Amino acid sequence: MASLVSLLMTDIVGSTLRWAADDAAMAADLVVHDELLRSVVVAFGGTVVKHTGDGMLAVFDDPAAALGATVAIQRAVGESVWRHADGVQVRAAIHTGTVHQRNNDVFGTAVNRVARLLGACPPGAVLVSAVAAGVLAERGAEGVTVVRVGSISLAGFAQPDDVWAAVGAGLTEVGAIGSSAETGRTPSDAGVLPVIDEELVGRASELAAIWDVLGRHRLVTLVGVGGIGKTRLALEVAHGAQPVFTGGVWWIDLSVAPSAEAVVPVAMTAVGAREIPGRTVLEAFCDRFTDREAVLVIDNCEHVLAAVQQMVSALRSAAPDSRIVCTSREALGIRGEQLVPVGSLPEADALTLFAERALVVRPDLDLDTHRTTIGRICTRLDGIPLAIELAAARCRSMTPIEIDAALDDRFRLLRGGRSGAERHRTLRAAVEWSYSLLDPDEQDVFNAMAVFAGGTLIDGVAAVTGFDRFDAVDVIDRLIARSLVVPTETPLGTRYHQLETLRQYAEDRLVESGAVESTRDRHLEWMRDLTNWIGAARHSPQGGAAFRRFCSEVDNLRIAVAHALASDRRQVAYEVVAPLGSAAVMRPAWEVFEWIRPVEPVGDWTLATAQCAAVAANIDVERGTYIGPDYPLGGVPEHFLSTSIDIVTRQVISLAIKRQDAAANDLLNRFVPTDDLERFRLDQFRLFIGIGVANGGGADADTVEAIQTAARPVVEQAHQHGDEFELVRTLVWAAQLFEFSHPAEATAYVQRACVLADDVGATYFADVARQIQLTLASADPTIGVARRADLARSFKHAIITAIERKHWRNGVNAAVRSCRLIVHHEPELAASCLLVFDRANQHFPGVGLRVSSLARSLGLTADLGEVARQTALLSVDDALGLVLAALDRIIASEEAG
Repeated sequence: MASLVSLLMTDIVGSTLRWAADDAAMAADLVVHDELLRSVVVAFGGTVVKHTGDGMLAVFDDPAAALGATVAIQRAVGESVWRHADGVQVRAAIHTGTVHQRNNDVFGTAVNRVARLLGACPPGAVLVSAVAAGVLAERGAEGVTVVRVGSISLAGFAQPDDVWAAVGAGLTEVGAIGSSAETGRTPSDAGVLPVIDEELVGRASELAAIWDVLGRHRLVTLVGVGGIGKTRLALEVAHGAQPVFTGGVWWIDLSVAPSAEAVVPVAMTAVGAREIPGRTVLEAFCDRFTDREAVLVIDNCEHVLAAVQQMVSALRSAAPDSRIVCTSREALGIRGEQLVPVGSLPEADALTLFAERALVVRPDLDLDTHRTTIGRICTRLDGIPLAIELAAARCRSMTPIEIDAALDDRFRLLRGGRSGAERHRTLRAAVEWSYSLLDPDEQDVFNAMAVFAGGTLIDGVAAVTGFDRFDAVDVIDRLIARSLVVPTETPLGTRYHQLETLRQYAEDRLVESGAVESTRDRHLEWMRDLTNWIGAARHSPQGGAAFRRFCSEVDNLRIAVAHALASDRRQVAYEVVAPLGSAAVMRPAWEVFEWIRPVEPVGDWTLATAQCAAVAANIDVERGTYIGPDYPLGGVPEHFLSTSIDIVTRQVISLAIKRQDAAANDLLNRFVPTDDLERFRLDQFRLFIGIGVANGGGADADTVEAIQTAARPVVEQAHQHGDEFELVRTLVWAAQLFEFSHPAEATAYVQRACVLADDVGATYFADVARQIQLTLASADPTIGVARRADLARSFKHAIITAIERKHWRNGVNAAVRSCRLIVHHEPELAASCLLVFDRANQHFPGVGLRVSSLARSLGLTADLGEVARQTALLSVDDALGLVLAALDRIIASEEAG
């Protein structure tokens, strides 16, 4: 939404030096400064939009109020006591113009104009733009006049602007101001900068970093992948530097330098230097800046790095007062060089860039209607400004939905639409330029990285490329330096990935080279080795790390299995998936087993086939989608039940969930353990069976006590084995076993389980653990209305989240548990829903709890037989809906109260 406002922008003069001299005093002063400015702005009817480093941007509907506030600020700053030895001085600027408002922020050319005006303002003064001065001519602030002080060329704007200054008590007097040579600000022989055609979107943090570094160091290099906006950012810095550096600002574009030999001649032409008899061309170039406080911006250095290194080193020696800003896809590698990485645009800035560029070619585009699609386009384009601008240009002839659909072939879609160097005109050209500068090893690794989904650790890179680990690190390091691979620090180690745009380009190159199949084969073998390690690490101190690694590689697992199936290697797919076992259930990542459905032997049954069939059947039971009484066994031949404890335990879970406790115990008793680990696992799953027996309402007190007594040592054994994943499982099961009879003990177990489940990433166990916590909290009869409403919100979230994840059993479990809360408000409804869930117990067994027993334990006095008759026609979905509606009423009761 656009609106006409008066903008006030301020900043603290010399703040960088003040921070360096006494950061404690500056920090204290900044707090006072911010509150002083905020209170004045509010008093004059303005709104503080944001703080800009050590300054502020505010908006006013009334320009006279903006001027009054600005004068009051300057006077208050002058009268305040500051901790810093040099005190605090503020400069301020006012401009009236149209801004676009979004997310409590303002954007547009008016904001850029007031920022440029601020840069020309002396300390303690107030500068006013010609537009604002014209409005104030008829109604200004009391005791203040506005006088013209000159004309100035604001960076990035084509025509000079008249500048006015506020005159009054407490304000610094402003003398003649201008951009002519006599001001000493812009020499008559300074270089000509490229004109800024469009305002810079975002990049506030990068600009702040550049200015901070440029104030302390002589060489700054902006590094980033092609198309990321390094040149545009450097141009913003160049224009902003013009009023500051007395020796001028010079722009050197090396995109026209075809070779190293052409670098200095191109630079000579750009700065207007002439050859000097007896001096080399490099010396003549450097002589141009001797004794000058200048800024040289050298754009596009990556293809002639060695020559740029030599030129910059010589320039730094000959012109110690000058500053150099370079743009390159990798660092120059010169001592003292300060790097400022230029990365992808944040989501909000990417959306703004797309919207502004799209409206140029399609003024009638309904941005609100297409906001979600535009956001998805920007995300898929990795926040790369060049790609976003090219996509926005397509709005002339396509809708955002059509653009989004065509992005799978983005290099053909995003071509044309920009001027400038050829390699900046299309997305493909920008990437090809970077690729052409790689050596053969770098190109091979870059291409091979395309087979990874979401990247990988260095072991995956080495396995797929054929390099040993250290050679792979060396090549990856060079690709990172060229901004072609992105490193991300994770608890498991550094993960390497490509932006999706680069990955698609690499995949094209891999196909063209004829190496795509062999590379995918190596990726498949690496994944088989990795899942075998994950399986072997279970029940060891490495178990938690193995589960985390599985969670991080699910996308790579998917494409490996897809490749195995596409190349008619179904047995290999089973061998990749089988070792994961319960890890895939507890993430949950059930899709792992959907990739190999149906599970059927390739020839004779193998252990891998049997493991996959057992887990797949178990998943069906977990989801409540199994078919028939025998299906939980998954058709696994009998002999595997005596040789594979992994298969036995999956079958035990399936049977216990269905409350076939006797059959589950029989399976465990038939298996003969061969070591302490197998004995522990048998005891662990007896604990699981015991949950249903103890909580089902049919066991006597002695039986329940015996089950609980046997469970406690299992928890201790789980601690001793050191597998974090299995410890989470055991703690959650123990909490379920004790929650209705020993709530304090259950609370201790579940608190530890929640922390560990979040740390490991076992989302299923984390969900169940939090359901138990909610159930325990709901049992407290003393909780107030607000706490009941919080619990209702949490139960509702748990139910909906589980259903969205297609974990119907877990969703019904949460609904069953929520009845402990609902019963205090609507006892008959709670009883009705519990009985519906009880009838569905063979599908959704409510954490092994006979819910009719729970209804009685909650003190429901209604005739359960009558309630059962009344609810006979209700389905599980009906009961879920009733529970959610009841929870909404509890939430509403808090709001009504």
